[in-house]
Amino acid sequence: MLKVTAYCRVSTDSTDQKNSLANQEQFFMEYINAYDGWQYTTMYVDEGLSGTSTRKREGFNRMLDDAHEGVFGLILTKEVSRFSRNTIDTLKYTRELKEIGVGVIFINDNIDTRESTDEFRLTIMASCAQEEARKVSERVKWGQKRSMENGVIFGQKTLGYRKVGKSKLEIIPHEAETIRKIFQAYIEGEGLNTIAQKLEQESTPTAYGKKTWDATAIQRILKNEKYCGDLKQKKFITPDFLTHKTKRNKGEEEFVTLRDIIPAIISRDVFETAQAEIARRAKRPNTRYTNRHAFSGKLKCHLCGSTLVSRSTKKQKRWRCAKAIKKECAAKMVNQKVIEAEFLEWLKPMVSKLSSVEKIVCDVMEAILATPNPQANEEKIKKIKARLDYLIELRLDGEITKQEFLEKREQLQEKLKSQKKIATVEQFKPDMAAIKDRITDIVSAKVFSEEVARELINSYLHN
Repeated sequence: MLKVTAYCRVSTDSTDQKNSLANQEQFFMEYINAYDGWQYTTMYVDEGLSGTSTRKREGFNRMLDDAHEGVFGLILTKEVSRFSRNTIDTLKYTRELKEIGVGVIFINDNIDTRESTDEFRLTIMASCAQEEARKVSERVKWGQKRSMENGVIFGQKTLGYRKVGKSKLEIIPHEAETIRKIFQAYIEGEGLNTIAQKLEQESTPTAYGKKTWDATAIQRILKNEKYCGDLKQKKFITPDFLTHKTKRNKGEEEFVTLRDIIPAIISRDVFETAQAEIARRAKRPNTRYTNRHAFSGKLKCHLCGSTLVSRSTKKQKRWRCAKAIKKECAAKMVNQKVIEAEFLEWLKPMVSKLSSVEKIVCDVMEAILATPNPQANEEKIKKIKARLDYLIELRLDGEITKQEFLEKREQLQEKLKSQKKIATVEQFKPDMAAIKDRITDIVSAKVFSEEVARELINSYLHN
């Protein structure tokens, strides 16, 4: 008694197709029972899957495994295109099955692989099935492109927006604030990792509600043109209709770009400023730009010239050559204290040019002593912060230029610093001598100050 099975594949998982499966199983049972010496075993089914690849076709692969186990000796399928739309796969698997004594009958095509003369006909039919699959793929691509040109939005969820229908995005206010915060922080000099860490510390959710962020996610947001109102699609393509593997579009196919079609979260000027900053930082070889430390991205290895990266512990902060980490350089770690000492040596010649360190210290002390009670300044601080927030909104909305924003922000930040000094003066007054000594040490470059170092280095690099 020859045990016979059947294989059926439908390309969608619609209700009509599911009903069709029951009809097909009935057809195969009746077909097999009509032959003396044949015994029906089961039917292997794949629903909603393409026939151009066997990689995800669980029913097909389970059938091959059972064939090797001797569960049946013959497979029935209606036609070659149901078995596979890939010529190579069709010939490969029918030959593999034939070697273990399992034949395949394609009923509608009148092909039986147990007959040696039928392989040539099978090759022709398999080639026709593959060509039809190629045409279907081209028609689908053409239809998708036309839809994209008409504003239909493809792709995954985007932080800051919710999808309304097929061609509209609506801003989610609280998520939009996260987007603005990311762009502002990056433009002001913070690194990708630093921004990600701050968002995690603040428990800011991602587009999918998770609380974990990384530099890659921040960079994708900064490069996403949707946030300034544009829609750019076909960023990923499927070059081979047989494998269905996607890859990033690097110019192989034309992008579909629509300008000013989405509600903008940031102004175009802010977006372009961020792109210019990304390009500027990308020019730094072998570095990942961060603003975590005053020396981040600015220290070079004395042996190979690679950037030094921070390797901090609870007890101490050290810097190590990026190549040394990969064992490509023999440089040893450098302690933060050594770096600070060298920085102060670099700073002392400039300090020595000051007319009078003592005069500077006295002026600072007089300003501290002349400040009024801090309680009277709380309302002023709140007002300045409110003005800063409003200024940022004006900039993000494109109401003021970048230069106007920077000038007004600097003025407000100076006022805020001044008021904060006033607000904390009470706690300093009891120990003015210690304050004077500390100011003297910083001004005369006797002790290291992280903030002073950061400001001086950034000013030096940008001028």
